[in-house]
Amino acid sequence: MHIKTNGWDIMGSLGQTQIPAPGEIDERCRALYLTPAVRSKGWLPNLFWRPATWDNPFGTLRVDPWELEVLFAAIGGESALSRAALEQRAPGRAGFIERSIAHGELPLLSFREDIP
Repeated sequence: MHIKTNGWDIMGSLGQTQIPAPGEIDERCRALYLTPAVRSKGWLPNLFWRPATWDNPFGTLRVDPWELEVLFAAIGGESALSRAALEQRAPGRAGFIERSIAHGELPLLSFREDIP
């Protein structure tokens, strides 16, 4: 069963999760990285991205974009768009990332190439 509400297609099954578009999550990761809360951590972009060019550090992501978006959103106190999808793919992973950040730890993130 599908319900259309204001242009959004809502799945009738409670077990289905809307998967965010890859480009949307990549852009959100860049935007969240540039917020003062994340920048205050002092992490260089090459920790998460392979540089596009010498003067553009935001090339392709090295890490799982869903995990990174959850991490950055947790730092900024925002809701992560990919949280539900990450929890569906890897139960408990989003919660682990959020708890790690709450304790002042940077959890190891999965390499992008290792994502199922």
